[in-house]
Amino acid sequence: MDVPKNLKETHPQKYYLKMMCKWTYYMGIGDCWYEETKRSKTHKILYALWATFINSYIILGTVNELLANFRSDVTPQEKNDLIQFSFAHPSLCAKYIFLILQKDRVKKLFKRMVGEKRVFTSLVVEKQSVREAFIYSVSLAIVTYGTLTMTVIDAFKRYIKEGVPFQTEVVLLPSPSYSGLFSGVLKVFKELHWWAIVSNMLLVDGLSFFSLVFLGYKFKLVRIYFESLREKVLRNADNKSKEALAEDFQKDFVTGVKLHEDALWCARNVQYALGNIYGVEIIETSTCMVILLIKIVDSGRNMTFLLANLFFFSCLFMINGAYMMAAGDVTYEASLLSTSMFHCGWELVRPGRGFRTLAVVAIQRSQRPVHMTAFGVITLSHGNLISVVRSSYSFFAVMY
Repeated sequence: MDVPKNLKETHPQKYYLKMMCKWTYYMGIGDCWYEETKRSKTHKILYALWATFINSYIILGTVNELLANFRSDVTPQEKNDLIQFSFAHPSLCAKYIFLILQKDRVKKLFKRMVGEKRVFTSLVVEKQSVREAFIYSVSLAIVTYGTLTMTVIDAFKRYIKEGVPFQTEVVLLPSPSYSGLFSGVLKVFKELHWWAIVSNMLLVDGLSFFSLVFLGYKFKLVRIYFESLREKVLRNADNKSKEALAEDFQKDFVTGVKLHEDALWCARNVQYALGNIYGVEIIETSTCMVILLIKIVDSGRNMTFLLANLFFFSCLFMINGAYMMAAGDVTYEASLLSTSMFHCGWELVRPGRGFRTLAVVAIQRSQRPVHMTAFGVITLSHGNLISVVRSSYSFFAVMY
């Protein structure tokens, strides 16, 4: 008797998407997975307390940063950092708040995308999609945590050489002049805040990356299915009558149309459930790029400072590029589908008039472009990746 393979080997998309949902659950965002999990009453109470604590900690810490704008004793270096964080950190909070608000829609999306019975699948394509999603997520994690690490090193270096109080975030409370045990505890929580909010950001963006990449490969799978129909017709041409061959082909073609409709449904719901996250990301990266350029020009330069800002710029470019490229791949794969439908082999089986009408409608429907947009205004595409970066630099060059 063969030993059944585990989920990681048979359905890697579902396995890794479930893993990402599990990590977001642990970070207090809530359960975004569609399968019900039995949890005890005690577990639910403890989780509610943990979620309340971690979300309150992140949001109140961000408010504490915003209130620091009313301080009159900040240095020019702190003012530059404060302006940067005042735009960046509220945007990070908005991302996971949008995910919490759309949690039910996300569950429905994941159930349709990876949970329902699959009519046609390819393990090779699934593994490729998982590999690509991991490249985006891991690359973003490396440059993001690299930014935080270099910022800590730069703050520690300034503390040793210049006697400046060690801090990576500029906040209202506790003031650098405060001392004592309670003030020390608050300072520790203040320094950990950036790491906590960035960890939540990576999970939310990672979940979005996985959804976009899997959506692109869903269209690719439909294209592969239609390409396989022609080979199937040629393979069975000598073994079946023309009537049986035409009947089987029509059934297979209808299955392909259903697969395409399923991919279009997923595209609409990815946009509906996660589109606001894309919008926040575009605003966040564009604004922070401008502020970063101003900060580099105005501030004193040293090696650790430049490395920290180089990592930060890489982080902004990476997160913007990951969204644009993954969404651009969705548009690209969907655009190839009409050609695959047309060359699927319908002319070899001489189908009836009703089928020809269905084929024409299906091909026309596949020619409609599929785009992911930010707030319904900016199209996420390969070309717009450069446009956003160029626009940010142009704004800096004009205003500075």
